Amino acid sequence: MERNDNVSKYRWVILLAIFPIIVSTEMMWLSLAPVSSMAQSFYGVKSLNIDMLSMSYMIMFIIFSIPASWVVDKFGYRPSLITGALLTAVFGVVRAVFAYDFTIVMIAQFMIAVGQPFLLNISTKVPANWFPANERSTAAGILTMAQYVGFAAPMLLSPVLAENYGIPFVLKVFAIIGVVSAVVCLVFTKEKPRVAPPGPITPKEELSPASIKKLFTNKAYLAVLTVCFISIGIFNTVLTVLESILKPHGITSAQAGIVGAVFVVAGVLGAVVLPIISDKAGIRIPFFVGSIILLIPAYLGFTFVHSYILLVIIAGLAGFTIMGVAPILFQHGSEVAYPIQEGTSLGMILLMGQISGIVFVFLFDLLKNTSNSVMIPMLLIVAATILELPVVIKMKESGLNRNNA
Repeated sequence: MERNDNVSKYRWVILLAIFPIIVSTEMMWLSLAPVSSMAQSFYGVKSLNIDMLSMSYMIMFIIFSIPASWVVDKFGYRPSLITGALLTAVFGVVRAVFAYDFTIVMIAQFMIAVGQPFLLNISTKVPANWFPANERSTAAGILTMAQYVGFAAPMLLSPVLAENYGIPFVLKVFAIIGVVSAVVCLVFTKEKPRVAPPGPITPKEELSPASIKKLFTNKAYLAVLTVCFISIGIFNTVLTVLESILKPHGITSAQAGIVGAVFVVAGVLGAVVLPIISDKAGIRIPFFVGSIILLIPAYLGFTFVHSYILLVIIAGLAGFTIMGVAPILFQHGSEVAYPIQEGTSLGMILLMGQISGIVFVFLFDLLKNTSNSVMIPMLLIVAATILELPVVIKMKESGLNRNNA
């Protein structure tokens, strides 16, 4: 690749400065999920109340995703970043200071959740501002990987901290991480480099009813939206009910936790490796087709395999695939949506994913309770994945990813 003086080396500092705050918001989301029974006992509330701490993120994302996208497109990624960072830090501290009052903890959790879309919806805008076209999937992959690190961290930290020091200490540790992360991103980020990197001219179509209508009449974008709706919904469901899926196979809660950790850690690795390969090769679609082909037997494995070792391997394969391909799919969505701005195109994708997450989890529980088995909802997950195959096969490369490749 030829050297290009338009590319600022500071672009990597930008990513490193944003990475921790995205980790922080996801840690806040799942901070009590791994110790839900302990939290339920500590606060003297029902399990549904503890579950609402996690559900708050899905609910508030649906409400605030479009406003966050408007901020990103109208004012730039940095005002959105600052908004999300301040909400995360300030209400993370509120949650820690009033850790013994469940009502205040719940209110603070919903306010932290408001900040999440302001942080996640910048994941393709930052690469568009700072990176050449042949590095944008890699940059988006790094920011997406931050989410995965945020998923994994409370799974590892919360049980240890809660058992040794109590629930309030967990909230205090996460509050400190949130404050430090917010300071780092506020100090070290800039909106744009002095000279724009090579690639498509920055689009001018801001969030509006007309731009949203244009997205929903764009067949290439609708294909991405369809795949994301199904894939993100399945991903959220598998993460949420993994223990229920594995218990009929004789898997213990501790073993299910290890399977879940392997799923996420493999996803972190995939989010690093696959986008780099995609950028270097200048292709996107083969990754989508290959991922669906691999995920079909993986979900069948979750349904029928009883061997713990095999389930760990399957979890690693599934996590590496679905979480590794996600940033490539997000970047492809922004490319086919051009000239609609990245905040709008990614915001709609993530919004659909949150809606499908709630719907899929609800349907899974409904079908499981009705049939007294996870087999029927799992087979529907397999069927939904199969339905994605003809959609991705018909996709075409945007052409934008080949710039400077």
